[in-house]
Amino acid sequence: MTESNPYEAPQTETPVATVPPQFQPLASPWIRLVAQIVDALILIIILGPIMFFAGYIDRVQKAQLSGSKFSMFGEQLLWGLGGLALYVIVHWVFLQKGQTIGKRIFSIRIVRKNGEPTTAGRIILYRLLPLQIITQIPCLGALFGLVDCLMIFRAERNTLHDDIADTKVIQVPPGQ
Repeated sequence: MTESNPYEAPQTETPVATVPPQFQPLASPWIRLVAQIVDALILIIILGPIMFFAGYIDRVQKAQLSGSKFSMFGEQLLWGLGGLALYVIVHWVFLQKGQTIGKRIFSIRIVRKNGEPTTAGRIILYRLLPLQIITQIPCLGALFGLVDCLMIFRAERNTLHDDIADTKVIQVPPGQ
């Protein structure tokens, strides 16, 4: 028989307070930047040697010395799409949860603007692919990439690719 103390305070489980998805705090622009740099370094470490041994870097240098800036556009586009494919492969497990390796390290996550989880397909098709294709366009692509990055300093902290994909980047609540 279990004895209970009639003077003991009642024991109840207190629910853990959860923040509704639409009110989760946005990630800091600086944390997003550092997470992006981590992801880029990972890709450079893997893709750089492949590009070197495939002779691409040598061909780019020769094209620059000869003054033919646009002659490499097709190959540049293929390397860009190959880089995107490699990025997806490296980050696939993390993309399932709306993250990349850099985002995981810094506890931030991509979600829909309404706060609901996003899918890896949405991240790839709407966040990564359009940006990757546009940035491959000579001259215009570099300008677009810069504008996209600088848009993070708006009040909503969204980049252009966030707007295209209807996403935002939030701080991951502790324990998730």
